[in-house]
Amino acid sequence: MTDQDEEILNPFADEVEAKGTVLADRLSTVGDARIGLFSNTKKNADHFLREVGERLEADHAAEVSEVVYKDVATSAADEAVYEQLREYDAVLIAYGDCGSCSSWTMHDAFQLEEAGVPTVVFCTEEFTTLCQYEAENQGVPGLPIVEIEHPIADLSPKAVASERVTDDILTAVTEALTNDTGELLELYKGKYTDAASSELA
Repeated sequence: MTDQDEEILNPFADEVEAKGTVLADRLSTVGDARIGLFSNTKKNADHFLREVGERLEADHAAEVSEVVYKDVATSAADEAVYEQLREYDAVLIAYGDCGSCSSWTMHDAFQLEEAGVPTVVFCTEEFTTLCQYEAENQGVPGLPIVEIEHPIADLSPKAVASERVTDDILTAVTEALTNDTGELLELYKGKYTDAASSELA
């Protein structure tokens, strides 16, 4: 083989560029939408999701599911769970609050987005940067990651509802479900990772 026959390939950049805004089409409205609630089994995830769901029902007349659970936070959901969630117009996933569970929660979101289901991932403030790096590495930097205050696992269910489900979070959820993919890219690309990079500089 001569020097002219050699070719150096970049396994990352082109793929990320090509997939950069690959997100499921968002909803025209939250009103009357069928919203799936998906718990990764972390403590209080179900209480958090139920409160968000009740607020969406009250404010937007959304049709919200019972909480769907996967078996373990630190692995992918079973295919049967994905199949069930693909029946909804959109899915809310809670929550990432450690390294491995955050990564697998993002993995679940990628599966649903690729299947055409708009998703919103909730993550505590200590792990939003990790989650966004995961999204960027998968070529979907606009995937909505909504930050919630850390910690959440140690709270009572009542405190979860009153202290963690805020008006700002509800606004972020409705925007994440209805803004078009270009707007989501503007909102979320680098939202958490840029700040982390600045701190390291």
